[in-house]
Amino acid sequence: MGPWLPGVLYHRGFGVDEFSTFVYSMEGVFGIATAAAAKYIVLFVLFAAFLQVSKVGDFFMNLAFACFGRMRGGPAKVSLFGSILFGMISGSGVANVVASGTFTIPVMKRVGYKPTSAGGIEAAASTGGQLTPPIMGAGAFIMAEITGIPYTEIIVAALIPCVLYYFAVYIQIDLEARKEGIEGLPSSELPDLKPMAKDGFMLAPLALLIIFLFAGFSIISAGSWGIAIAVLVMLQQRMGLDSRLLAVPVATVLVTVLAVPYLSANTHGIIAMGTGSATLAVAALAARTDGMSAAIRGTVQDILEALSIGARQCLQLAAVCACAGIVVGVIGLTGLGGRFSAMLLGVAGQSEFLALVFAMVIALILGMGMPTTAAYAIAASVVAPSLQRIGLDVLPVHLFIFYYAVISTITPPIALSAFAGAALAGGDPWKTSFKAVKYGLAAFIVPFLFIHNQGVLMNGSVWEIVRTTATALLGVWALATASSGWFAGTLSGFWRIGFGVTALLLIAGDIYTDLAGVAVGAALIALRLARTGGTGRGTKTV
Repeated sequence: MGPWLPGVLYHRGFGVDEFSTFVYSMEGVFGIATAAAAKYIVLFVLFAAFLQVSKVGDFFMNLAFACFGRMRGGPAKVSLFGSILFGMISGSGVANVVASGTFTIPVMKRVGYKPTSAGGIEAAASTGGQLTPPIMGAGAFIMAEITGIPYTEIIVAALIPCVLYYFAVYIQIDLEARKEGIEGLPSSELPDLKPMAKDGFMLAPLALLIIFLFAGFSIISAGSWGIAIAVLVMLQQRMGLDSRLLAVPVATVLVTVLAVPYLSANTHGIIAMGTGSATLAVAALAARTDGMSAAIRGTVQDILEALSIGARQCLQLAAVCACAGIVVGVIGLTGLGGRFSAMLLGVAGQSEFLALVFAMVIALILGMGMPTTAAYAIAASVVAPSLQRIGLDVLPVHLFIFYYAVISTITPPIALSAFAGAALAGGDPWKTSFKAVKYGLAAFIVPFLFIHNQGVLMNGSVWEIVRTTATALLGVWALATASSGWFAGTLSGFWRIGFGVTALLLIAGDIYTDLAGVAVGAALIALRLARTGGTGRGTKTV
């Protein structure tokens, strides 16, 4: 069909044999996406399944309710914090919405949030989970495979942009709660934080994973021993022992890594498992715990359940990566990628900014209705080479594309995460998706910041990192204020435009725009407080 396609889609045409040979090769189905899935992503899908079965996900939600439930707009903040924690181990925004939204959305509606707002908040919060280090969903592993950049470098670079995103969503939630008079939950309905402190050691698998990664061991070693420690968490739960005992394997790894750094990852892991198992055994004997055999049988059942969950999710992941490989293969075979690159370079000849906007639109369109993993892999193959040819650095370019591939799940017209939130909340899907875009607005702007100012990616001098981060935080606060329409009372159009301009100046990242943004923002705040008396108690438009 190639000779009959118009314009940029034209190609010479290929026979079935030639097409099949190419697509089912290392350039297609068995390309980078599938390779990354086979080597890394499958392992972390299993890791997430083991954490789920070991009740770590329940601990995340209980911790979120204990910390934020009684605050103004508490259930929405619970959704935000819970999604940060759960999203670290989940590679899907939709799965995150379903997992945490089942608990948070009904409570948000009960305290006064409209269904569209409750669904939009959950969708925006859950989608951001894929931007949260140290795991960042499956896309980060593919990014490491495509670029050759170490995974640890990627997750360090992604930290501040993630903070900016969640800070903006938090400010919007807080201002909206203030605007609508939405309070938190009564203390009687919330778990007590102090007794939960000891359960924090259930995060031992995640802690060990991070230690292994930053100690310089491979991703496979870190994930494998993280799963092994998750088995100890299962056993501790089944025995009913104090979770503080789980500090032993983590402390053992930390001490041995620092004191004896030349040991292999397997040696560190075996020592950790040995000391952890011995600690649990001694504690069980000291407490005269009954039902040891039952606890072991239950742990075996938990392991089998985790493997079953992980296997089902891995099959879905394999299908997604294979389909992404087919699309990437077709793009390469037909030369479509090169023609798109030429178009983008032509646009860049007129304006680099327009080229970035063009790349953003492509990533958003490809991500609509498509899992993040596939969306990023395809978008990276189409637009990343072009952006690199015009002089942009590799890591910012790929993070730029990855961000838009992620937030495509809340972008109309096909906003899968927002639609899932709407289904749980009983709200209109379209209105919910636009609400989600409003809450997640920072994610549409921040990537333009780190393209040219890599201080946000922790690349540069200490002064540059601190200055850029501080002004970006002020910028996303101004953006959230403009978007929510509240600061010391309801804001009219004039004030919202003013705060919007302030936000853009501060997020631009240049020293001169930062100074201008600080000056404009300070003037607006001073005038606003002078006009309202600084109370902000009323809701009347001023």
